[in-house]
Formats: sequence, C-alpha cells, structure tokens
Amino acid sequence: AGQWRDDIKDIIGLTEKKMDTYLIVTCLTVGMCLSLFTEGRLEPGTPPWLLHFYSLTLASAFMYLLMSIWFAMHASVVASSSEVRLLTQFVRLPIPTWLQLEKMRTYGKDFEAVAPSSMLRLPFLSGSRPKAQGQGQGLGPPSDDPWGLEAAAADRQLYELQEQPAALRRHIQLARRAARQYQSYDAFARVAMSFGINQLLSAIAYYCLGYVAMQDGAPCQAWLVVAVTSALSIGLVQLDFSLTKRELRL
Repeated sequence: AGQWRDDIKDIIGLTEKKMDTYLIVTCLTVGMCLSLFTEGRLEPGTPPWLLHFYSLTLASAFMYLLMSIWFAMHASVVASSSEVRLLTQFVRLPIPTWLQLEKMRTYGKDFEAVAPSSMLRLPFLSGSRPKAQGQGQGLGPPSDDPWGLEAAAADRQLYELQEQPAALRRHIQLARRAARQYQSYDAFARVAMSFGINQLLSAIAYYCLGYVAMQDGAPCQAWLVVAVTSALSIGLVQLDFSLTKRELRL
C-alpha cells in the first residue's frame, strides 16, 4: 500500500511541479509585458502601422500569458484535490474482508478428512510430505502445509499477489482516470504560454523597429534584432508544437 501511495504522489506530483515551473516563467514574462506597457512607449512620429502592430502583439502576449497563469493555477489545484481524494478514499491499506479471512481459516474438523498416512505422520521423520492443493500444477511456490489443508496462493485469487504489468494496476488506472479532470488545463497552460512568448518576441521586434530604427537612426541593428527574435519564435514553435509542413505554412 505504501508503494501504491508513492506511485499516486509521483504521477500527480509531476503535474504540480510542471505547473509551478509554468507559473514562474509566465509571471516573469507578464512582468516584461507590463514594463513595455509603461516604459516602452514609442515617441511621436512613429508610423501608425508600426504602433498598431506593436500594441496588438503586446496586448495579445499579455492576454495569452494571463490565460496561461489561470490554466496553470486551475490544473495545479485540481491535481492536488485529485491526489488527496485518491489517497484518502481509494488507495488505502488493503484490509481483507470477512470472506477472505474465512477462506484462510483451517478448522480442526478438517483433520478428519485427511489420509490415514498423513494423520499418523511424524513431523520431520516421515520423509516427503504430501502436496497441498495447487502445488506441482504451476500455480505457485511449494507450500509448507504438510496435510494439504491450505489452499495455494494462486487459488485464493488475491489481487495483491497477482502478477501483472504496472500500467494495468488498479491505482494506476485510477490516477489516469483522475488525470482527465486536469490534463486539458495542463495542455492549454503550455499552449497559452508558448503563444504569449511568441507574441512578446514579436512585440520586442516591433519596438526595436520603432525605437532603434526610427528614433536612433540605426536600421541595421534594428533589423538584426528582428531577425534574432524571428528565429527564436520559429524555434519555439518547432520545440513546443508538432505540426505538419502544411500547418507550418498556414
């Protein structure tokens, strides 16, 4: 039971750690957006089209990043609630039922049904012992029951003793079912953060065109910054999204 509970904590805790990382990065970029809103004003005389594109990309970046913060917070809260619910209601110490305890008992009257040779057997002096039920049939390891009154472990059909892949375990299935409640928020938090950073890089490129090229009179340096930010935007899209060639053209 302790290992099962650790599995639940590791699986759901991964989402909580990711959301914490997303929140740190997103809050830092939101701070950059606010700095551009307040300190990044372009001087009069800047072409209107450049002002429009700069304001549009900066506002889009702010809204995308704000959405990412909300999605990340919601995913983290739902993941924590799901973890508590699984640990307190489902993945508990496996306590056997009365029926299972009854099957494990051996009554004294069962001794009357054994063979006479086993009934009069002297411990440690009668040679080989008779096989228990299920022993020698590939159902489990040799039993220590000398009179064959105990059922083999495979015959009891105990879930905890069954061999099966970890992915098919009951607690793993419960964790996957719980993940349906927050995995969409996890995905949209990452998507909104990527779009927000992409728009922020575009806003920085437009700001450099308006400030460095128009006001400082250094167009070569401004276009160099535009090339760098464009390369970063394309690289982020390639890393964060799996798109086909047709989708990339669009």
